[in-house]
Order: sequence, then C-alpha cells, then structure tokens
Amino acid sequence: MEVGKAKSAHVLLLPYPSQGHINPLLQFADRLASNCLCATIVAPIRNRSDFHKADPSALATTHLEFFSDGHDDGLPPDFTFETYEPNLRRTGSRAVGDLIDRLTVEGERPVCLVYDSFLTWALDVAHDHGILGVSFLTQSCAVCSIYDRYLRDLPVTPKEPNGYVAIPGMPLLGLRDIPSFIAQPESYGFFLEMLSGQFKNIDQADYVLVNSFDSLEAEVRKEIAESWSLMMIGPALPLVYLGSKNPRATKISGEQGMLTDCLQWLDGKPVGSVVYVSFGSMAVLSAEQMEEVSGALRWCKWPFLWVVRPPSANEKGGNSLPEGFIEATSEQGLVVPWCPQLDVLAHRAVGCFVTHCGWNSTLEGLTQGVPMVAIPQWSDQPTNSKLVSDVWKMGVRVEVDEKEVVRRGEVERCIREVMEGERGAELRRNARRWRDFAWEAVAEGGSSDKNIKQFVAKLSSSHLNSK
Repeated sequence: MEVGKAKSAHVLLLPYPSQGHINPLLQFADRLASNCLCATIVAPIRNRSDFHKADPSALATTHLEFFSDGHDDGLPPDFTFETYEPNLRRTGSRAVGDLIDRLTVEGERPVCLVYDSFLTWALDVAHDHGILGVSFLTQSCAVCSIYDRYLRDLPVTPKEPNGYVAIPGMPLLGLRDIPSFIAQPESYGFFLEMLSGQFKNIDQADYVLVNSFDSLEAEVRKEIAESWSLMMIGPALPLVYLGSKNPRATKISGEQGMLTDCLQWLDGKPVGSVVYVSFGSMAVLSAEQMEEVSGALRWCKWPFLWVVRPPSANEKGGNSLPEGFIEATSEQGLVVPWCPQLDVLAHRAVGCFVTHCGWNSTLEGLTQGVPMVAIPQWSDQPTNSKLVSDVWKMGVRVEVDEKEVVRRGEVERCIREVMEGERGAELRRNARRWRDFAWEAVAEGGSSDKNIKQFVAKLSSSHLNSK
C-alpha cells in the first residue's frame, strides 16, 4: 500500500523498539488497515530485521518508515537503557515530527499518532503537531493498574513480608505476585521509573488502547476505565490464529527451515503429548536453573520442545545446557534456538506450555487453549502468573526455594499436574474456554472488534473535520 495514494485517514504508529512491543502494534496497524485506514509504523533502522520475522499479511497492509537512532547496525556491547532512552527520545521526537511535517506537505497529514505507552514523549510530539495522541498499552490491565497506583502513591505492596495487598478488581496479592520492579525497587531503579513513568501523562492522551479483551479482565478494567478513555482491542495477534477464516490471513513464516523442522517433529507426536518450553526473547537463566529444568524434562519422560535462546555477547554464562543433555535426550526431545511460537502452540501435539508468562506469550498460550506451567522471571511476569493460576485457572505456578531457584522436582510436579489426571483435564477445559472467549472478542461483532470499529469511526470523523 502506497501512503501517497491513500484517501482515508492516516495513522502513525510508534512501537517501543523491541520485538515484543513491535509485534502487537503491527497487528493493530493491520486491524486499522482492514478497516480502511492508512497505517504507517515508524521505527529505528536497526529494527528492520524484527519486521522480517513478523506476520507477512500484516506487513502487506502496513507502510514502514525508518529513522536512525545512532545504532543502525545494532546496539553496542556496552549498551544500557539509561543512556539509550534519552537518545531515543531525541532522535525519535525529531523523526516523528519531521515525518508529520513531510506528510502534511504531501497532502497526507496524519490524524493520529498511536504510540507505545513507554514512549511518553510521543504524546507531546502529537499534540505539538495538532494531531491526536493515543497511548497503546502492551501489558495487561492488571499490571497497568498496579503501576498507575504506584505512581499515585497508593498501596501496591503488602505491609508485611508474608502479607497481602487488596487492589480493586484483583485477587489478594502477595509480594511474589507484584511486578518485580515494584517488589524489589532497590534492584530495578531505572526500570521502575520507566514503567511507572508511562502513566505520568496518560490522562492527557486522547485515547488509551490495551492489548487485552473485556471478558479477560472485566473487573480491573472497570477500576481504570473511568480515569482514561480506555478501549480493549486485543488480543493483537494474527487473525489466522484467532479463528479467522479471512483468506488474506496467513501464518507466520519466520525462519522457514526451523519452521519445517519444528512442525515436522511435532507431526510425529501424539495429540497433547508434548511439553513446549520457552522463556521468551529476553530471559537468561542461570546454569543452576538450566540444570534443574533439564533434569525435570528428563525425569517426566514426556516429549519436549525447548527453545533455548543463545545468549548475547554481554550475557555470557546464561542459558547454557548441561553437557551431554542434547545427546542424552535426542529420542525424547528437540532443542532449538528459535521456533514459530504461535504455530507450535496451535499444533495438536502440544499439551503444556512451560513459560515465563510475558504478556505476549501469555496471550499466545491463552488464545491457543494451551494450559501453562508458569515460571516467572521478572517485570510483569509474576502478576501474569498469578492471573494464569488463580484467576483464569488455566495453569499452575511453580514454587521457588530460598535461593530463588525452581528445583527439578517442582518443575516435574507442575508438568505432571497439567499433563495428567483430572486436574490436568480441568486446566485444559478452562484453557479452551478462555481461547473461545478470546476468539469471540476479535470476531465480527465481538467486544474488541466493536472497540476497534468505534476507534476507527472517531479517527475518520477527525479526518473529515480537518479537511
């Protein structure tokens, strides 16, 4: 789609420059395009490769604009968020502002800037250029509510180490259920400031969009909807994985060789027999924790597919498999550096998802109806794990020991609880129920579909009024 030929309202979308934030905003851009808007994503040059791994059907409907953040060939080994964030604010503000000005001259003035909520400065860019600024939240409503309360100095942590805190719309939360940046503020000073800071000016945003859906977080949504012009528009995933029969929708191709290897291996396994293990694109497990997970997979005897991401240059010593593990389990399991996760979760052979419970992974497991074993690492993952195990009741959460390590016996116990017996059957029933709710939300006339159409109508009206 050529931006210059678009006759409808034009929307710019600005993701935070990491794969887990790019993917949902790209899917939302595709939703806008399918509703006859023109959608352009703006991102740093170094993120080009992230789009190559993305959904091809969404890319076919979305225009891309890239700018230099000074690291076009990738982030340096001494990269730190503390030094990068001011640089991104400076380069991003200039790039988005210049793009709005250029498009205005070309007769394609944007009506709106949808920005990742982490990038609070983008709201000022939008309003300074006279267009709507819309915050896009990539975490759950529950987690967003906790950070917002923290910023407003409301109680979000228990008064006693073993106590609980009551937050409207949520179950009682212990310290282990709170986002790690709040539970351990002394360890995550910058991240806590960044995560809570996304709500400093959110009440000034024209709309707030959340990658979740109404029935999933109905109670907590009620608590925050009055404060913000909030719309639930998720799950922001490719429609082909959400029950869509749209012939335009295609599955994510990714790395074709790896795709074929993973799915062919799964094809040879019985229905619901495989334990799929992945801790996301950022987690780095210690050698001790890798030893425990490895031992659990060998002991439980179920076939497994394990994604073990090779550590980067500044992550030495992490994600290392025990010597001889791959050879010893070659008949039982498959270890890969990457896999097409949605294709794997959608496969009939997968019966359990051992996950860190990042929000994207949580939504992907939920929309495919796969029960989970939650092994949270940091950030929002403890809260998501609480929801999976205690609210949606579609998974179990591990217990850690005094060293904050999950022992192999505990991992094995949780896998067996999901894979076997009446308890496993109950978790599978609940998982399928939430899958159905998610699919209903994005289907024609569903809650998220209605919210997106309402949002599009408001943008179209603003576009007509600006002419």
